[in-house]
Parts: sequence; C-alpha cells; structure tokens
Amino acid sequence: MTSLRNHSLRTRLGAAFLLLTLLLCTFFSLTGRYAVRIAEKQLINDRLERAATQMIDRYRRGILPSELDDNFYVNDEIPQRFRHLHPGVHEVHFTDGEVTVCIRKLGADTFAIIDDTSDYAVTEKLIYLSLGGGFIVSLLLAAGLGFLASQRIVAPIASLADAVDRNEAPSALPALDMRNEIGTLARAFANRTEQLQQFLADERLFTGDVSHEMRTPLTIILGAAELLKVQLADAPEKLEVAERIRRVAAEASERVGAMLLLSQSPQALGGSLLSLTHLIEREIERCQQLLAGKPVEIRFEHAMEVWIHARMELAGIAIGNLLRNACQYTEQGVVSVVLSPSQLVIEDNGPGIPDNVRERLFERFVRGSEQKHVGSGLGLAIVKRVCDHLGWQIRYEHRSGGGSRFILSFPDDRIALAPDA
Repeated sequence: MTSLRNHSLRTRLGAAFLLLTLLLCTFFSLTGRYAVRIAEKQLINDRLERAATQMIDRYRRGILPSELDDNFYVNDEIPQRFRHLHPGVHEVHFTDGEVTVCIRKLGADTFAIIDDTSDYAVTEKLIYLSLGGGFIVSLLLAAGLGFLASQRIVAPIASLADAVDRNEAPSALPALDMRNEIGTLARAFANRTEQLQQFLADERLFTGDVSHEMRTPLTIILGAAELLKVQLADAPEKLEVAERIRRVAAEASERVGAMLLLSQSPQALGGSLLSLTHLIEREIERCQQLLAGKPVEIRFEHAMEVWIHARMELAGIAIGNLLRNACQYTEQGVVSVVLSPSQLVIEDNGPGIPDNVRERLFERFVRGSEQKHVGSGLGLAIVKRVCDHLGWQIRYEHRSGGGSRFILSFPDDRIALAPDA
C-alpha cells in the first residue's frame, strides 16, 4: 500500500480532517457512554440500595413483606431464578425485558428487591443508537467538509504548481496578488525564475561573445600555419612543427564552434547523421600524442559502424574529453573503448576517481587534489553539459581492479545502424 507521505496535499488535508473528527467523535461517544453508566448507577442502583435498606429496616420492625412492597422478597419467597445471585445489585436480562435485582444477606436471612427496568433499557439503547448515528453522520460530514476545505486550500497551490510545471512566465504565475503564504510563495517563485532566466541569458551571451571573439585569432593562426606548411615543404623537420600548430589550431577552432552551439538551447541545435565510429577513431588519433613515451595502448572494439543523429562538434567534445582524461591518467596498461549501438564505454586502469569527489564528479571545479595530474575541474562538467544538450546519459563506475569506467548511453530515437536506416 502506498504510504501517506506519497499522497497529494489534498489527500493529506482531507485525511487529517477526518482523523481529527474521528478522534473527537470517539471521545464524545466514550464520554456519553460513561454518562449513561453514571445515570444508571444513580437512578437505579443507588435508589434500589436505599430502598433495600429502608425495607429491611421496616421488616425487622415487624412489618410483613406483603405489607411493604410487591417487589420485596425474603428467603423462600425469592423467585427461583434469582436465588443463585450473590449479594449486590445485578442486571438480569430476559427475552421480554430487563430487571435489576438487589440482594442482601443479614445473618440467616436473604432479602431481594426486584425492579423492572425494561423502560430504562429501551431508553439506554436509544441513547446508544443516537450516539452511533451521530458518530457516523459526523464522520460523513467531516469527509465532505474535509474534501471541500482541502479543495479550497490546495487549489491555489495546485494552480501555482501547474503553472511552474508549464514553465509559465514569472508575471503569468497565479496568486501573485494574494496577501498570504501562497502569494508569498508565488512571488518567491517568480523572483527566482526571473533570476535564473537572467543568469542563463547572461551565460549564453558570455559564451557566445567569447567564442565569437576567439574565432578570429584562431582563424588567423590556422591560416598562418597553412602558409607555414607550404613554405617549409623542403624542411621536413620543421614541417612537423607547423603541422602540429595547424592541427591544434583546427581543434581549438572546432571547440570554439562547439561552445557557440552550447550557448543555444538544445531544441535549436538540430544535427545530422554522424558516424560515431569514425568520430571515435579521429579522437583516438588525436590522443596518441598524449601517450608518447608511456606503455599505454588504446583498444577500440566495435561490432558494427554506429550512426547517430547529433552535432559532430558537441559529440567530439564529450568523447574527446573522456578519452584525453583516460590517456592522461593512465601510466601503463590499456585504455579500452567499446562501442555498441546503445552505448559507449571508455575505461582505463589508472588511479580511478577519489572517493571524496565521486558524489560531485560532474560539478564544476571538482577535482581530486591527491592525484598526480590535477586539472581545472571543468572537463567532466563540460562533458555532462554536452550530454544534456545531446540527450545522452553519462554515468561513472569504479572498476574493482582499479581505474575508471565512463558509460555514455544514447537515446533510441537518435540511433541508426546505417546512414539510410
């Protein structure tokens, strides 16, 4: 059964209203029953006790039972069905009524006073029926009133929640003019939404402006590197340096273009059919220079060529960052890259991610200070942001033998096994 904490606020208010009524009705019903018992004791039992005392006293003064009361009996005159009763006051029920019997023993004599209380028993039942009926009616009224009250109380909150869920403009949120707690909550939502929207707008503008300003010098560097390659065609030892400058400038220009894409909303990105297999091979080739002088091998396993709908610049940032991290932190052994139609797994046998940063691994500026290579703490945060833009899922797993495993999962609606699939 679903626990109460998982129910809606409307259900909780209604249940609280009903529970309060149940407790109050129970209390008053028990109080009414106790009052009936007290009335019975005072009206019947005590009266019968007093009558017994008076009649026994008169009997001892020589007045015969027949002269006292038709309901007063002594010794053998006591009806057979009451002779087994012990001294005290007893209620005896019959099919046709009820009597109250007071038994007294004084010396060798036994006295009995019998009072027909059938009328009082009927009255008592009516009182109990009234209490039970009032109990049930009160619960039904409480359920109805609780439902109406909860509807009235929760309606503004539900309306506000729906508006927030629909991502309404801050000025269009309901209850902004209400001078109560709900109005305060609505205004707080509106204020915070405006701040977040302004922050996101400023961030996108900043990212776009910086990326735009960097493209011009990078274009100049790239052009100069191309020209330098032509001029150094007869100097192979210098041509390699020029090629490295050109390659790095091209990669930087590509990254700047990707940052411009990140400044846009995911819905406006678009994309084309991209060979993820070829993209991974290109990023592996770019990482080879990080492995120079280290006994580390990159193994790429894939059963088929995988195509996916995505922007090449953004996919390159996500996969390239993960590959560079694996190559940078692995001193010896193997960096394994396994591609399947549904996911990409990149794992290494390096030192792994420290325990103190695993919970906040994809947050900005989070890094493991005890590791040999300490970066800026932005790489994985950028990867997470790119994955969010592309609709991918990323998660980290710690390898039992040491090292890290990052898993990129692709949405089914963006995967294609062939360009014409």
